[in-house]
Amino acid sequence: MNRVHYDNSLLAACDNVHGKLAKAFGMMLAYGAAIGCVWYLCVAYRAGVLTWPI
Repeated sequence: MNRVHYDNSLLAACDNVHGKLAKAFGMMLAYGAAIGCVWYLCVAYRAGVLTWPI
């Protein structure tokens, strides 16, 4: 099977783009989870479930 000379470079560029997308998705997921945890604690504190200091 004959391949063009830039085939490996093209595959490497696609892998680079997919790696950046995966990293961005992971960061969004992590930030969303962190914001959700802080929001949950703030709501619980306002509802009187948590007292400060714990």
